[in-house]
Amino acid sequence: MNTSLIIVTKGPVDIKNYISGQEFFLYMLVKVLPRYGIDVKIIDVDELIESREYYTCNLMHLYYLGFKNILTLKKLYKNIKMIYHVYHVEDVSWTRTHEFSWKAFLLGIQPLIYAYLATSKSVYSWLKSRVFLARSILVEPYYECSCRVFHSHSYINMVHEKFHDHEIRLLYVGRLNPYRSPPHMLLEIAKGVSKKTKRSVRLVIVTKSGRFPDTMMLKYNNLTVNLINRRIDDREKCDLYRKSQFFIYLTPRGNVAMNPPITILEAVYHGVIPIVSEILSKDVEVPNVLMANSLEEAVNKITLLYTSLSKKEEALHSIIASLRKAFKGFYDEDRFINAFKCLT
Repeated sequence: MNTSLIIVTKGPVDIKNYISGQEFFLYMLVKVLPRYGIDVKIIDVDELIESREYYTCNLMHLYYLGFKNILTLKKLYKNIKMIYHVYHVEDVSWTRTHEFSWKAFLLGIQPLIYAYLATSKSVYSWLKSRVFLARSILVEPYYECSCRVFHSHSYINMVHEKFHDHEIRLLYVGRLNPYRSPPHMLLEIAKGVSKKTKRSVRLVIVTKSGRFPDTMMLKYNNLTVNLINRRIDDREKCDLYRKSQFFIYLTPRGNVAMNPPITILEAVYHGVIPIVSEILSKDVEVPNVLMANSLEEAVNKITLLYTSLSKKEEALHSIIASLRKAFKGFYDEDRFINAFKCLT
């Protein structure tokens, strides 16, 4: 008998055009689980309640539902295992009151659910030390791309060869956020790298915002800035990553959004070296030489990697190999499905 799973959301979610790590996680569940005989549907909670006689399932995954909705579903589906998704327990953009309320809510729903699904080690650790009436299961994100470049035997050499290019190419993909790689910081890093290396630098920012035109290009001395302000398809995104050398993801004021960031998984998969804030080390093992907690540190790390280390082949190979080893699990479909099956 096949397992049937319903992901219950507060409102409509367009996972095919996901704009967050949380929506990407749902997208991968819908994409991967049917390969293993698990039928997946995403249904709005109001529709599920109104048309309950039409829907049956073995498992119910709850996506940002509130206490009232969970209680209603519990009454209607008494024998169904309910799993609550927890993507983060804190966010630097939240007020203290918001954070306290969120944590209190998570702990308060214990009697109503079967388990929590934690998508990062830090969230799992937080739940494991505080939750005693429900299970806590770690299911870290899974990423795949049709290019399969990460699984190639020439992956390390491919990354190293990028350092032979004269132009230094920096990339950021994601929403423009004052707490996460804000545009002014990206520009200052690009300018700093150009000044220190005396080389041409190209910064590509991919986002989707109503404040900017679809495309824009700015030039200043050796610096070129390309803004792509629209959703790009997987093929275009793959091409952008594979042409870039560094991916910048700095959150100097603390955790923001879901960890580990999906864009970091995309970058490493395609052979882009991430320059990240130290706070990400709670959930991914990033070599120290790739961590930067300030604008100046990011400039120095990129300059060091591009100039000094690129001339020392063995050292650079070692860094790339360490990065590949640390991220390997995120690209392992067997790991993902086996972790998920702990919830069934």
